[in-house]
Amino acid sequence: MKIKFSKSPVMMLAKLALAGLLCLVIVFIVHSNYKSRQGSRIELKSRYTFSVRIDSDGNVLDEAYNEGEKSEYQEFETPQLSKMADIWLTQFTGQFTQKYLPWSKALRKVSCKDSKVLDRETGTVLISFSAVLKDSTSEYFQSWDGVLDNGRMEFEWVVTFALDNHYDGTATIYVENIVTPEEYGISQYNESLKDSVTGGSESATAASSNTLTKYEIKENTLQITYDGGAKYVNVPVDCTNLPLVENSSTQLMDGSWQLDTNKAAFLYGGKNAENGRVPLTLLFSNDKGSNWVTSEIDTIYDANYYYVKFFDEMTGVIVIGYGKNGSQQASRIYTTTNGGESWIMIGSGPALNVLKGVVFADADTGFFCYNYVDGMDSNLYMTKDLGKTFSKVTLDPQELDSTAANAQTTESDSTQQETKAEEETTASKLSWSDVYKEALVPVVDDQGMITVYLTQGSNGVYNSGKTAAKYQSSDGGETWKYIGQLEITS
Repeated sequence: MKIKFSKSPVMMLAKLALAGLLCLVIVFIVHSNYKSRQGSRIELKSRYTFSVRIDSDGNVLDEAYNEGEKSEYQEFETPQLSKMADIWLTQFTGQFTQKYLPWSKALRKVSCKDSKVLDRETGTVLISFSAVLKDSTSEYFQSWDGVLDNGRMEFEWVVTFALDNHYDGTATIYVENIVTPEEYGISQYNESLKDSVTGGSESATAASSNTLTKYEIKENTLQITYDGGAKYVNVPVDCTNLPLVENSSTQLMDGSWQLDTNKAAFLYGGKNAENGRVPLTLLFSNDKGSNWVTSEIDTIYDANYYYVKFFDEMTGVIVIGYGKNGSQQASRIYTTTNGGESWIMIGSGPALNVLKGVVFADADTGFFCYNYVDGMDSNLYMTKDLGKTFSKVTLDPQELDSTAANAQTTESDSTQQETKAEEETTASKLSWSDVYKEALVPVVDDQGMITVYLTQGSNGVYNSGKTAAKYQSSDGGETWKYIGQLEITS
């Protein structure tokens, strides 16, 4: 006779709970992937590339608007300037409240205030609104010049609007220019409220996130700290030999130094000093400044660009630009495999133009960016073998935004049709490479994501010259993904 024992109720409940937990994990992963895919499909337009099409009643016409029905519309009647501004602002900010948008680019609790007309002739309006950043650490909105006030970001822009009449009962509102109230000559908010916008724009430069580790130059003495300034260590170097930012006695040139828990390194010399020639030299420490080692690199005495980067305790690279003469400059690349005690010159940069900047993403991959000269097909070069060989970085061209007009004056109704035709003819002659041609020095984040901005250079006019094209690479520069046209800070 066999006796059957029933399974313990506790065991059954445990198995059911585990199965339920697994289902929840699977649902979470599937939902997260879906949100990520949906978010990547959302295209956000900048203030200069965003436009709104409306009818005579001020109704916004979305992409579903049927061009074939335009005969049903009467002649377009221009709405009040303040109403145009309100429509544009509501639609523009609405981009950043969309479902599935990444938190770093998302706003919530957007509140648009009344617009104030400043100049009817030029179409200039002071627009105000406030919002809460979903991700308070985001830097996406930095170029919006916000003011942090009681947890909300307050924004004020002086915007010059224009209207493109399509002569079918509809028109498109677009932006010709945007400045801050201060730039326009008025100020609405107390300047003491101005914040660096912890969570506010596209910055084209990388900033150190480690605020505890930093350097200071005080009373002609270079000091470093690893605890936010509680304790400083003097660096044994004559500050007159350090490469300083022009017109500054306290700020070192970007790239000429490295300071982290593994290595403190400072380039100096490479020029004629008051007490004679000082060869190019590296001063470094492996123990947070307790002991220092001096390593002479080269007998160069006209250096004007400095870059040093250690990838680990033993390997590193130095790039020096020297002999600058007009638009030309020579350069040399040095490497070390013994922690910086000795250096070997392995070659020079790929061009003789003046260096804008150098950045290495890892021990093999680096980028050399040069000042742009008319006629260049690219001012950005990449190396995959630590500077032995180089190739030009080419970024795929995109379509220019056809709604982003560049007219600087508003024509009368009688001449709008003619002006529109002229603008379309001019626009048809522009290509992507005509507008976005000058690369900035790439930015590499902590996860290895490489970001490159193509700017319009000093004479840019498209979108008033204030937008740049953003590209990113997650595979060390092998492939690049176009992100969009964005406003950037310098």
